[in-house]
Amino acid sequence: MKHRLPGRVEFAIFAAMAVVCGLLVTISHQHDTMLFFCGMPVFLISALMGFRRSELQRQEQRAAQESESA
Repeated sequence: MKHRLPGRVEFAIFAAMAVVCGLLVTISHQHDTMLFFCGMPVFLISALMGFRRSELQRQEQRAAQESESA
């Protein structure tokens, strides 16, 4: 289960995005709209990071299976 947690770099990216998005929402007068527009990139980037991590794990598993079968 520990491998599902974000690493240092991913956590730093999330923290930086949270600060930037928080500042944008604070500066804006339309809080609901800005929360929506700031939430979209956070969701997309986290989804891409998760996909990248799971794809790397799948590639490692394939390589291990190929080396065992050969």
